[in-house]
Amino acid sequence: MKCFARWYSDCHGGASFRDQTILQFGDSWEFRASFVLLNPGSALPLNESDQTDWLRDKDLPFFVSPKDGEKYVQFSVDRLMRDVMTLFSAHFSGGAIRLHNLFNLKNQDSADAVDQIAAYSSHPKMFAKDADIRFCHAPVIVASGGYSENNDVLRAELIRLVRLARLEFLFALSRIAPRSFSILQATPNGDGFVKSYHPSYTFKYGNTTTIGEIQT
Repeated sequence: MKCFARWYSDCHGGASFRDQTILQFGDSWEFRASFVLLNPGSALPLNESDQTDWLRDKDLPFFVSPKDGEKYVQFSVDRLMRDVMTLFSAHFSGGAIRLHNLFNLKNQDSADAVDQIAAYSSHPKMFAKDADIRFCHAPVIVASGGYSENNDVLRAELIRLVRLARLEFLFALSRIAPRSFSILQATPNGDGFVKSYHPSYTFKYGNTTTIGEIQT
């Protein structure tokens, strides 16, 4: 299991940002799905070795070339990433998964990260540009959790990302029983919002998570 992403540390503000996160498992690079999550968690760069050309040479449909001064590096695999790849590896021999976030500020404490949104809302690395979103023809799984329901900034970001996905490829991490969750086809409400659960909850506390309606 491997993880690659772009990374930016703000020496003056003390914040770090991760985006364009790519997960890969097995021997294949076939695009399996995109997840729309809340924000980057605990994963950190393993080193400063530039992996940009190595990834570009694989001709990945979802790959976004970095701008001047940016590069892709390899990251550690945190628990959430491992849980997602373990779930998919039970159904696929290999593949790639893209992680998109409602905001790119790295902080594994979700409540604290949400409290920091206002302080970094104008930072150029905080939110993804439309041009950096490459869902392609693969499932888009909304799994940002409950924070996006009551926060105006996060709600607007989620609606924006949902509108960039084709409806037939739109899914959400949903509850199917008191301790059971599954990836099910999703339909946005009248505002374009999709309710979901976050994997940091559905993979813990005695809960089970299944791949649901994703075609295998």
